[in-house]
Amino acid sequence: MPKTTLIVATDIDGTLTDKNRKISLRAVELLRELQKLGAVVILISSHAFPAVSTLADYLGIEFMVAETGVCGGRPWRPIYVKPVQAREEVVRMVVERGFIPTESNNFRLGDISLYPPKNMGIDEALELLRDILKCYDLDFTYSGFAIHVFPRGVNKGWGLKTLLKYIEVEGEILALGDGENDIPLFEVADLSITSIHSPEKLRSAADIVLPYNNISTTLYVLEFIEKLLRLRGGISLRDIKRILVS
Repeated sequence: MPKTTLIVATDIDGTLTDKNRKISLRAVELLRELQKLGAVVILISSHAFPAVSTLADYLGIEFMVAETGVCGGRPWRPIYVKPVQAREEVVRMVVERGFIPTESNNFRLGDISLYPPKNMGIDEALELLRDILKCYDLDFTYSGFAIHVFPRGVNKGWGLKTLLKYIEVEGEILALGDGENDIPLFEVADLSITSIHSPEKLRSAADIVLPYNNISTTLYVLEFIEKLLRLRGGISLRDIKRILVS
């Protein structure tokens, strides 16, 4: 039986970084090793395409999905883009209601990134945004750092599946994430893993919740998989799940 390709789809902020948003060099080392061992590693982020491109380029990661699924491809070479329609009109409307475009907004290929109005909590801001966008075929999510607006039906899971179709890669998907915007990613994965410190909704969507902080969870999983690949030359995510929950 031919070996099944392992696809490792990982969020960046809070998953590959510590609480101060400093990336774990050990996580980078492990991702590179997994690629050498035949895994397809894909960075999945809500960051702007140029930001994720720069990171992937320097880290040596071949594939990426950015802007909460709106675009994806190789560093600096988008393979697909599904942008917000009437983007300037939408930005003007939300700014008039107090929302603040993030510093990266002018560099994004397709989504809209916003800070909530001053002196407004995130829940109230999301309700206001829902009212503003009710006549548009758009959706939005809060990443923990900013609010992201994108076409309805687009999300991290949709972006990953779209990218895999374009690059003609099939296999078992292992997903790592730490925020509610990772739920759609977990929904398309064969095995999804998060930390006990992640939001309740994400923990409920995960196949496995580990009792470590976010970066320690990532390192534990990557080290475990790297060792198995070296020993066996191939692994089944069903076996990984069985071992981790036993």
